Amino acid sequence: MTDQRVDVAVIGGGVVGLATALAAASTGLRIAIFDANDSPAASESGRGIHDWDRRVTALTPASVKFLESLGVWQSILDTRRIGSYTDMIVWDAEGTGQIQFSASDLHIDALGHIVESSITTRALVHRAEAYPNVDIHWNTRLEGLSIREHDVALETSNGATIAAELVIGADGGRSKSRGLAQIRTREWRYHQNAIVATIKVNPGHDKACWQAFLPTGPLALLPLAEPDVCSIVWSLDEDLSQRWVDATDDDFLGGLNRALSDRGPRAIAVGARQVFPLVQCHAVDYSRGRFVLVGDAAHAIHPLAGQGINLGLSDAQVLGEEIVRVHQRRGEWWSSQTMKRYERQRKGENLSMMAMMQAFKWGFGSRNPALTMMRNWGLNSVDTLPMAKKWFVEQATGSS
Repeated sequence: MTDQRVDVAVIGGGVVGLATALAAASTGLRIAIFDANDSPAASESGRGIHDWDRRVTALTPASVKFLESLGVWQSILDTRRIGSYTDMIVWDAEGTGQIQFSASDLHIDALGHIVESSITTRALVHRAEAYPNVDIHWNTRLEGLSIREHDVALETSNGATIAAELVIGADGGRSKSRGLAQIRTREWRYHQNAIVATIKVNPGHDKACWQAFLPTGPLALLPLAEPDVCSIVWSLDEDLSQRWVDATDDDFLGGLNRALSDRGPRAIAVGARQVFPLVQCHAVDYSRGRFVLVGDAAHAIHPLAGQGINLGLSDAQVLGEEIVRVHQRRGEWWSSQTMKRYERQRKGENLSMMAMMQAFKWGFGSRNPALTMMRNWGLNSVDTLPMAKKWFVEQATGSS
């Protein structure tokens, strides 16, 4: 027995799931979003080191433009907690190679914006709640999924059975919906964990991102809205990461500053630390019948370039545009043909970015002296070649 029928069911109420729902909401289709977690709490308003999310995202200008089209970017700006950055400094900790990117290279105001994940999520939730055809079901886990000829049947943790014309899996890298849909993946384990935390720096970050490539993994400092506060993402081999999570604040700051080697601002205080494992995962297929994947459920990548969320938002935009376009023509917006068109548009870019991240990880993780010399030469060469530098900036900002 079916308790509810909807046109679109989105599994996952995170940034990408919500954005996908909003991208299709103008059609008037009945959209239901299901998420296993509580509704996100109101964001912090304090500016102290313990008042910032440990999870932040680096949104490119292309992602900002998409969020503007959804009607949520202004509410994000209104929080006054956006860390816009105009420069990016990248160096090889094992040598002299360095490259610096600037927004002026593309004649734009900023290379990107550092935003707390909870702020983006709340803005999307508020926008979704304004649509009469969009419902969000919090604290509702997916328990079963059956792809049928004319719809998809879902079983949820509250005992309800839902029939949907189309189901969108947006439930992250460990996607349960992907597994239930029997879509295979290819995975690469990095044998690394990422430590995230908020730090206070002196001197200030000067609206710059700082990234060091260390033999044990990359370290990134991301500027927040306060001029002396940054978020860090420090990727470390598994046998090292727990040591630094458990270290005293003084020991942690000492290790962090040694890793920065005086090339970036000096860390003088640190908030609570959190660790999560790093795995690269890519779905062999993005769709099966009336089921389709977006975001990390389709492709989870190493965070060293901060592109995961931007790839996911591009998925949301393209899938939404395909659904709207076919719906306006009174076509079969739920069909496998529509889903495959979306997949063809997104798979190439996602695979290219994953290959690039894998190459960076391999190239900068090697201690081979010849390779160290080559990568330092490469960084310094790109820094002096305007066209090559422009290409890298375009990749980083989504302007290509």
